[in-house]
Amino acid sequence: MKIISSIKFEFNSANDAEIFYQSFIPEFQDIPMKRSKWTISAPKADSNEISFQIDSEDATAFRATINSLIQFANIVEKTIKLTKV
Repeated sequence: MKIISSIKFEFNSANDAEIFYQSFIPEFQDIPMKRSKWTISAPKADSNEISFQIDSEDATAFRATINSLIQFANIVEKTIKLTKV
């Protein structure tokens, strides 16, 4: 069973979305994924959203990819909050 899906992250501001995008690229470019592929779309000007296209060979690979994206987004979100205090 192949799963093809999109996921969208919405941030509090366009600046937060840009920070996430710039943080994400170097962090995940070297991670080998055999059963799941994904692409990230750069945020559009003044947009607070980032989209991912995910193409997985099975449900387990899809779940693992989603979990990785969410965990990293959570780390970036907490870091952004810490720097605004």
